[in-house]
Amino acid sequence: MNEEIEKKFHIAVFYYTQTGQLLDIIKSVLSFPEKKGCKVTYKEIVPERAFAFPWSKESFYEAFPESRAEIPVKIKEIDFSDIADADLVILGYQPWFLAPSIPFASFIDEEKTAIYLKGKKVITVVGSRNMWISSHLSIKRRLDKYGCNWCGNIALEDRHNNYISVLTIFRWLIDGQKGASKFLPAAGVSEKDIASAAVHGENIYNSLISGDFSTLQKKIIENGGAEFHPQIYFVESNGNKLWGKWAAFVLKKGGYGDKNRAFRLKLFKYYLLTVIFAASPFGVLFFYLTYPFKRRSYEKIGKNILFLQN
Repeated sequence: MNEEIEKKFHIAVFYYTQTGQLLDIIKSVLSFPEKKGCKVTYKEIVPERAFAFPWSKESFYEAFPESRAEIPVKIKEIDFSDIADADLVILGYQPWFLAPSIPFASFIDEEKTAIYLKGKKVITVVGSRNMWISSHLSIKRRLDKYGCNWCGNIALEDRHNNYISVLTIFRWLIDGQKGASKFLPAAGVSEKDIASAAVHGENIYNSLISGDFSTLQKKIIENGGAEFHPQIYFVESNGNKLWGKWAAFVLKKGGYGDKNRAFRLKLFKYYLLTVIFAASPFGVLFFYLTYPFKRRSYEKIGKNILFLQN
C-alpha cells in the first residue's frame, strides 16, 4: 500500500456540550477517519462552575446577558502538550442566545488557545436549533485573528418548523425531555442527520490524505452539512442586534447572579416570548414581501457565510 495512505493522522477535538448531542455529531463525523486508523484526541471544555442541565427557568435567562455579550468564565486548564502534533483541529460548539456558548467562548478567547490554533487546519462543528450564523461570524473573527487555516464548517440543525423547534428546545432544556410526545416531535438534530454526518468524515479523511482542503467546504455543502436559510437569517440578524442592547441593559444592573438585575431579566423573558410568538410572524411576512427586491443580496450573504468568506 502507498506509504502516504498508510500515514496515521492525528485529530484534536475541543468541545463543550451539556446534552451530549454535539459529541454524538462529532463522533459520527470522525467515525470514518477513526476507522481508517486516525488518532483522535478529545479535549472537553469544562467550566469551573458548571452550568447545570436541565436548566431551571431562572438559570436559563440568567445566562442570557453574559452569553450575548460573550463575557468569559474560568475554565479548567487544558493540556495542549499531547496534541501539539495534531494534523487537524475540530472545534465543536453550540450557540447560546445567538452567540457561542459561554464555556466555548471562554475557551476560544484564551491566549493559550490562540497560540495553539495559529497555523493549524481547523474545522468547526456546530449543533444548533436553527440560528447558528451570528455565533459562526463571532468565531470567524477569532479564527481569522489567530491566523489558523479554517478549512470547513459543519452546522447541523433541527429541521422542524421554527415555532415547533422553539417549543421542543424549551421542553428539552428546562424539562429535560428530548423525545417525542403526543403533540410534539423529538427535540434537537435528528438521529438520521447525526448518523448521516459520517459522510463529512470521509471527505475530511480524503483531504488529509491529499493535503488539499480547498474543496472540502464545497463538499460539506453539497452533502447538506451547512445550509443558509434567508428567512431565518433575517430574523436572527435583526434579533442579534436587539439582544445586544438587551444584554447591555441587563448588565448595567450587575453581573451573573446579581439580584439587582432580576427585574430586567424578567422584562427580557416577556419580550422574548412576545417576539417569538406574536411579533416574529409579522417579521417573516415582511421578509417575504421584500425578498424579491433583496434576493441577490441574500444570495451573496449566504455564499459568503457558507464558504467561509469575508
